[in-house]
Parts: sequence; structure tokens; C-alpha cells
Amino acid sequence: MIANPVLPDPNFSRTVVLLCNHDEQGSFGLVVNRPAELDATEILESINFPCSTEYGLYIGGPVSPSQMFYLYRSSKAVLGTDRVCDDIYVGMRLDMLTEVVESLEDPKRDIRFYVGYSGWGAGQLEGEMERKSWLTCDATSEFVFHDDESRIWSGAVKSLGEEYAYLVNAPINPQWN
Repeated sequence: MIANPVLPDPNFSRTVVLLCNHDEQGSFGLVVNRPAELDATEILESINFPCSTEYGLYIGGPVSPSQMFYLYRSSKAVLGTDRVCDDIYVGMRLDMLTEVVESLEDPKRDIRFYVGYSGWGAGQLEGEMERKSWLTCDATSEFVFHDDESRIWSGAVKSLGEEYAYLVNAPINPQWN
């Protein structure tokens, strides 16, 4: 989901949310383009996970900021994680990390860590969609694992076609227009 510039919540200004689960009870997703000021390595070392590489850490959303999740790109799932789309899987079990990291071709490129998540109660996201707060496009690993998160939102908007291209240049605060 792509945040429309008119969305008033600063937690989602110019964000792209990978919707991981959506059902009658509500929705769960992770903001994929908001880097955190910390490095995931510091957190992983605190739980005694051996880190031989630095991992990116992102703010997945404003809900439960002390909870950690991870997304990884792979052609097959590791038991205990859930498929989100094509080659993207989500996990939250830190006891599965060694198995997940060992299964990846290039862990630095193919796994991202998130603190917090984006959540909506039953019917809440549908209401926001009706108000055009969110735009939608197909989830792709190119967006989720882009090497420059500052380009994810504009790239996702541009993927919607020429009729949405004007949004890339919209002011952060529409009243500034």
C-alpha cells in the first residue's frame, strides 16, 4: 500500500506498507521505507544472535515498537514463517533466525528487520481505503528490498502509471500548495 500525500498521519507520510495479513479481524503490515536510527546488529547481539554482517533496521509502524519482525526474500519458506507474496516471507520468531539466515543466498541483501508494525482493527483499513488515504499496487521484492529506501515511495507511485505521477511532486503538507 502506498500512502497518499493527503494522509494526515505523520507515521505514514510518504510510506509504503507491505500488507502481510488482512482478514475480517483486521490488518497487519510493515512500513518498508522508514529506516531506524539503530542498526539491527546491536539488537541481534543483545539476544546472542551471531552477526557476521550488518543488517538494516526499519520502523515497521507505530504499534508495539519493542517487537521485532523480519522480512526475507527466498524461493522457499522456512518453517515458522509466513508467505506474504511471491518470494517474500515474514517472521517474528527470533529462535528461527539462524535457520532463516543460513537459507539465504545473500543475507545482507535478502533480509530486513523491523521494529513495530502497522495495524488496523476490523474495518478500519477499508475506511481509509474508501477515503483514498492509500493507493495499492502489487507487492514486489524490488520495492521491499530496494537498496535505496528513499526511492521506494516515489517508485511505487510511478508504478501506478502516468495518472499518478503528479503525486511524487506533491508537497508533504497539502496546505503548502
